[in-house]
Amino acid sequence: MSQTIGKCCQLGKAMSKFTGGLSDVYLTQSELNEDGSYTIFFVSIFTVGFDTELTQFGLENPTSKISSFHLKDEEMFNRLQELMIYGYKEFKAHPVLQKRKYADISEVLTGGDNDGDKLLLRFHNKKIIKYVSFQLFNKETGFKTSGMPIFSKFIGQLFGSDEIIDTTH
Repeated sequence: MSQTIGKCCQLGKAMSKFTGGLSDVYLTQSELNEDGSYTIFFVSIFTVGFDTELTQFGLENPTSKISSFHLKDEEMFNRLQELMIYGYKEFKAHPVLQKRKYADISEVLTGGDNDGDKLLLRFHNKKIIKYVSFQLFNKETGFKTSGMPIFSKFIGQLFGSDEIIDTTH
């Protein structure tokens, strides 16, 4: 069993047109497990037709591919938030050029089930709107799983906060 801490970013308005208003879609979700560890779920392949709770279909839902990574404790969970917000604030969007920046945040996986895997944040922009996504590389296979981009300024939602990250810096 686990408890949902936060969900980001809602595609509900755009996607509910396809589903007749039946579902809200979130691209990432964080869960607090009974043992005090955390699991971050993220959508890596997206097609219309899955529900609000990413976890409810497990990993084999035919309409979406959901990936996850595991954090050993609250300290790693808070460190993930810190690194995401820091990266967001450091990444400078450009009104014309699309820029990209990668940050290796594999340190947050230490001690968890994904220890030894490589975890990157990928920041990019469209005009001045900034996005972030996860890229996870499996230590055994080298296989890469990339998350769908989320609006960077709503990173806090993944951590249970409704605060919008200050966009003026």
